Amino acid sequence: MVGESFALVLLAGAKWITYLGLMALTGAVAFSRLLTPAVAAPGSPRGLVNRRLHLVASIGSMLLVVGAAARLYAQTWSVFGVDEPVTLELMRVVGLDSRWGGGWRPQAGAAVFAAAAVAWWTRQPRPGWWLAALATGGVWTTLPLTGHAASFATAAPHIVQVAHGLGAGLWIGSLAALVAVATRLGYEHGNDRAADVVHRFSALAQGSVAAVALSGIVTAVMYVDSWGDLRTTAWGRHLVLKTALFAAVGAVGAYNWRRLTPRLGNAAGTRALLRSARFELLLAAAVLLVTAFLVHLAIPREMM
Repeated sequence: MVGESFALVLLAGAKWITYLGLMALTGAVAFSRLLTPAVAAPGSPRGLVNRRLHLVASIGSMLLVVGAAARLYAQTWSVFGVDEPVTLELMRVVGLDSRWGGGWRPQAGAAVFAAAAVAWWTRQPRPGWWLAALATGGVWTTLPLTGHAASFATAAPHIVQVAHGLGAGLWIGSLAALVAVATRLGYEHGNDRAADVVHRFSALAQGSVAAVALSGIVTAVMYVDSWGDLRTTAWGRHLVLKTALFAAVGAVGAYNWRRLTPRLGNAAGTRALLRSARFELLLAAAVLLVTAFLVHLAIPREMM
């Protein structure tokens, strides 16, 4: 039992790294195309914005590569680690010869491609951005290949999971990029341009939150047989916790939008919004951590 618990921690920790990296990459890509016009007007520090976004994307892509390697190690440990030490040969067997490895390899390839695309983006902004966007979509598309969605006979759960993850990435990832750029540009000292950036982000976030909520409900319907499963199964209890944390993140985001956004344009209002946005990101990181455990627990329909 101790070995199984440790394996779950390893698997969840590696998946959390992957989620954090993918959020950062998605946010940098989205912010660059959808939100940058507000800070790229004549006289604005376009180069500084781009350098900060490239940094966020680079960190995200590196976390994706590290996460892919860590997930391979964690999966190998969960299969062999209780009885024998994890070796490169055992990792090769799991990565190349197992059914799980068949889903992991496209994910690892997409992560490496993302790292290369981001490196190209820093040198050739226009074609590099398109490659980075393509790589980001590739990672989101391949991520469900080693999850619960792969156990279904239809593609519907896979599609729903891609929509769920992409919506979260556009919301939380763009918020992270917004905070990184705003902090670097000194918006906390008061800047009218910050209000334009936040308003653009708010429009994106509202649609993304709706996509996350709707796809989450559809996923729960697919995976759960009865309301009792939410109380009697580990997966169900983690889902309830995730939902509660998601609601908390949404509440903070709504507070930021309704109460703090109108105060932008002066130093005090902008600082208050950035503080609250950082708290929103902290809660979002907790949601991702719970999700990382959730995806490695048996869904109720697998326990029948």
